[in-house]
Amino acid sequence: MTSAAAMPTAAVAAAAALVLVIVGVTATSAELFDLSYTFNENAPTSPKFSAFRQELQRSGRNKLGIWVEVHSFCSSEHSGTHINAPRHHYETGWAVNDIPNARLWRVPGVVVDVSKRISQSRNKNYEVTVRDLEAWEREHGVIPDRALVFIHTGWGKMVNNSGAYTGVDPLNNLNFPGVGKGAAEWLAKHGSDHGHDTGVVGVGIDTLSLDKGVSVRFPAQVKLFQSNIYGVENVANLDKLPESGFYVTVMPMKIGGGSGAPARVIAEVDEGPGPNNASPTPSTLLLPPLLTATVATFYWFLEA
Repeated sequence: MTSAAAMPTAAVAAAAALVLVIVGVTATSAELFDLSYTFNENAPTSPKFSAFRQELQRSGRNKLGIWVEVHSFCSSEHSGTHINAPRHHYETGWAVNDIPNARLWRVPGVVVDVSKRISQSRNKNYEVTVRDLEAWEREHGVIPDRALVFIHTGWGKMVNNSGAYTGVDPLNNLNFPGVGKGAAEWLAKHGSDHGHDTGVVGVGIDTLSLDKGVSVRFPAQVKLFQSNIYGVENVANLDKLPESGFYVTVMPMKIGGGSGAPARVIAEVDEGPGPNNASPTPSTLLLPPLLTATVATFYWFLEA
C-alpha cells in the first residue's frame, strides 16, 4: 500500500512524465525544409558575379594515419542561395554581421505565390505589385510582425537550365521576375501601418535578384534596404511550403562588413499549420495549463 508521504512524489512524477511526453511531441511535430541550393559549381549565380570555385588542397592520410581533407574556395558574396545585407544597395545599411540574430532565427514565414499570374502574363520581367500583396492578405490575414516574406515566382523549376533561369537575351540582358518598387514600399511600411514592433525583417525570392532581371537601378532593393530589411535570393523549394504558419531560420556566413553571404535557410513547418502566422502548436498551448495542474496537484496532496 502506498504511503501518504509517497503520494505527492508519485503524483508529481506522473504529471512530469506527461509534460515530457507533450514536450517530446512538440519537438518532433515540425518538418524541416531546406530552402538552400548546395553551394558548389552549379549554384545559381548571376553572370555579373564570380561563381563558386573549389580547389582541393589536401586529401590523404597524415603520418599518424589520420585522414585529412581540406579544400579552399572562392566565390562572390552573392552566389548561390545567399543573403543580401542592406549595405548591398544602401551605404549606411547593415552589413551581414550587423543584422540582429532575432531577425534571422525562427521568424514567421509567409509565401506569396505569384507563379500562376506570371505564367499567364508570359512576362519574364513581371513585377510583384501591391495588388498581389493585398490579395494575399485578404485570403490569409495580415502578414505577422517580424515576418520573412517569400515571393514564389516559379522560377526555381528552371534552376538547372542556366540560360532559362538567368533569362540572358541576345543583348546580354537578364530577364526574370522581381518585386516592384510599389510593393517594396508597401512591405517597408507594413509594420508601422499595422502597429507592429518590428515589421517585415526580410524578403526572399526564387530568382537571382529581388529586382526584375532588366533592372539597373534596383528600386525594390534600395527601398527595402533603407529600412534595413534584408533580402534572400535563389531560394529553393518554395513550392513545398504552405502560404503561412511556419518559421524560417536564415544562417548566413558572418562576413565582417559583408554586403551579402552564402546562407543556409531552413523552414520549420508544423504538421498542422494554422491559417495565418506561425502560431504555437496545440501541444505547446497545453503546456501552461498542464504545468499549473501539476503544481496544484502537488499542493493538494501536501494539504490532504
